[in-house]
Amino acid sequence: MKIGTENLHLILTEELYKVDEIDKTGSTNQIIPPEPGQSEELPLETKEVSLSPGLQVITEPLTDTSRATLTKLLKAIHQDIETTSVIESWEGAILFEKTLIFGHQDEKTELNTLQEKESHQILHTHNIPYLDRHKDAKIELWQVLKTWFSA
Repeated sequence: MKIGTENLHLILTEELYKVDEIDKTGSTNQIIPPEPGQSEELPLETKEVSLSPGLQVITEPLTDTSRATLTKLLKAIHQDIETTSVIESWEGAILFEKTLIFGHQDEKTELNTLQEKESHQILHTHNIPYLDRHKDAKIELWQVLKTWFSA
């Protein structure tokens, strides 16, 4: 089985994104917070400094459930949540070559479409609770991520 489709089953199970072993201790009775409202513009800015190599994740504040999902997602693309810059706020700066933004969008934002701006790449997608509830959105995100990270 090719690695691109090998990890797809990880996204389509309750034990999302777990690569080596399945964690069966997760609870499915946790409350999912409401989806954030859409805004006119992203208050993040790209600083005119040299960008660090690697991945930066920008998301709403993480619940235990969304943190677990993000951890499994990053593991599926061979990234570690402990070494990835995770910003749980819409205020800040894009300082890495690759930035994955969960949940913040406006009507002009194309979800799951890689955008290249100067020397960095940005990918906007749905918020994590939405991905947990919608299998087709997970598959769409996975298709982009496996190409972006050659997972």
